[in-house]
Amino acid sequence: MILCDREFIVKKFYNIEGLIQSGFKLSRDYETLDFTYAKFGDDAVQEMAKSRSIKQVRRLTINGKKLTALSARALAESDKMPNLESLKLYKNKIGDEGIKYLAESEKFPNLKSLRLAWNEIGPEGTRHLAESPNMGSLTSLALSENRIGDEGLKYLAKAKSLSSLEIMDLRKNQITDEGAEALSKSKCLPKLQTIDLTGNALTEKGMNALAEFKVFNLIRARLSEDGTKLDLSNLGFGNVECKSIAECEELKDLTHLYLELNKITEQGMALLANSEFLQNLTLLSLDRNKIGDEGFIHIIKSETLQNIQVLMVENNGITDEGIKALCEEECMKNLLRLYIEENNTTEEGFELMAEPEHLQQLEYPEFEREEEIEEEEEEEEEFEEVEDIEEIEEEEDLDETEYENR
Repeated sequence: MILCDREFIVKKFYNIEGLIQSGFKLSRDYETLDFTYAKFGDDAVQEMAKSRSIKQVRRLTINGKKLTALSARALAESDKMPNLESLKLYKNKIGDEGIKYLAESEKFPNLKSLRLAWNEIGPEGTRHLAESPNMGSLTSLALSENRIGDEGLKYLAKAKSLSSLEIMDLRKNQITDEGAEALSKSKCLPKLQTIDLTGNALTEKGMNALAEFKVFNLIRARLSEDGTKLDLSNLGFGNVECKSIAECEELKDLTHLYLELNKITEQGMALLANSEFLQNLTLLSLDRNKIGDEGFIHIIKSETLQNIQVLMVENNGITDEGIKALCEEECMKNLLRLYIEENNTTEEGFELMAEPEHLQQLEYPEFEREEEIEEEEEEEEEFEEVEDIEEIEEEEDLDETEYENR
């Protein structure tokens, strides 16, 4: 009898339907239910999960309520939110048991974003998520401020079911270089490009491993279906990324490589020139980098790059010394077109190229991709504006101090 009275009091106190309507009003959207400012507990979540009023919900937020695995179980077993795309439970206590309930649930076929920061989740909880067959639609995963460690990251690196994942936030999770290196070898997360591991115990070794992983994934995403063309222009690539490109076995059939508008120097060019996987290149575009004479000479003397027919090195700080090296070395015999405008060359340098027999077939026309590059720069500026907005929204979302002041 006492238990019945207690149940009655709980239901009356929470007034679930009233809280749900308040949650909709807060977001001003009947597809977004936000309980950030509501008084909430496990029993309230259990009642809410039974309500027909939430059937249209796509985004659910219940932050900072000290919810336990009981709430996670209630949500996981609810059949009232078939269209749920985003679930955010920051600063609760669902733990490994709670994430297990969510991972094993078949009730969220459309879930794209799962945010469980500050939830006392460890390696075991991460294993449940990684091994779940029900999370194939996830594109964004936030597990920051937990304790998944290297072991947890290794589970995620092997998670074939998370192949759609694009964004992963693992800040402050006791991860070391060991975990980063395990991730760098993963082939199970082909779409993952945004990875936040700040606040972990990574050294330069771990950061380089992480950079290599991003480059390999980007290569796989941008490589043409037949494996012959790859455009990595305007990505801010430097020498570390060149190392990844040079070591990528998947580029053995590559004929066209575009690396315009990056930050490649002579060191990066040396790595590309010595790659064993770029021997089929016939077109190499390096316009607007920083390779200089030394980088240009690496190309000229490279045994790997002797099949190049079109070479684009505009705006790279090349001088007459670079041109002299091209004229003196009997190499690059297949070179047909050289785009070398906007460098520090003189008329004397250009006159030198008219003499060597191995350069008689060479043409150096005006740059034909100028308009295309300008369009790319305009698109990049627009993209950066959008990215800045997204970063601001994410900072507002993840800033612990601001969150605690609410």
